[in-house]
Amino acid sequence: MEKMLILLKPDGMIRRYSGARALKSILDLDVKINFFKILKPEKSFLADKHYGEHKDKFFYENLIEFMSSTELAVIIIESDNATEKVRNLLGKTMCEKADPMSIRGRYGTTKGINLVHASDSPETAGREVNLWKSIVKIEDGKDYLGDVLNYIKKYEDFPMIDSLRYREIGKNLTDGKIAKENAEEEITKLLMKETDFSENIVKTTTHAIIDNILLD
Repeated sequence: MEKMLILLKPDGMIRRYSGARALKSILDLDVKINFFKILKPEKSFLADKHYGEHKDKFFYENLIEFMSSTELAVIIIESDNATEKVRNLLGKTMCEKADPMSIRGRYGTTKGINLVHASDSPETAGREVNLWKSIVKIEDGKDYLGDVLNYIKKYEDFPMIDSLRYREIGKNLTDGKIAKENAEEEITKLLMKETDFSENIVKTTTHAIIDNILLD
């Protein structure tokens, strides 16, 4: 049996329906839920520990700003061939290139704003699980599956905006057809229709999404 880490990213947290449907699809893989909790890790933990290997890459600063913009859903699952099954379900990293029926293809906002992080190999899975165990406490006998089901039930009837709307705004921005501030305003308005987060938090995430779109 293989254990792996899954994170519902800020776009998956804000876009309540999409996040809930992503979790439901993961449960449909018949995996065991070893841990589930909503938390906001220290920014330094994300920067130095979880994403430390990307520190010299062009997208690193934007990635940290995005991932620290909201709380995250932290899930540890266990299953035979867990990483292979989950990665196939998620689809390619860049959501525009992902299978339209995959989680990222269906719900990803634009480029790498793709709803869910998942360990990309059994080796990475083991490292990430051990890393996150250093900041979370797994309680013996706790009904983590029940917690996930309750989360899904709470948010699966929220309104949903088609992800193509976000991608269209992103394309108009990169094509120079819309100004950055107008793109931020449009994306914020769409996100606010899908969420119960405050507008200030949504705006912080929107700013990181816009910067991601503009990355070369």
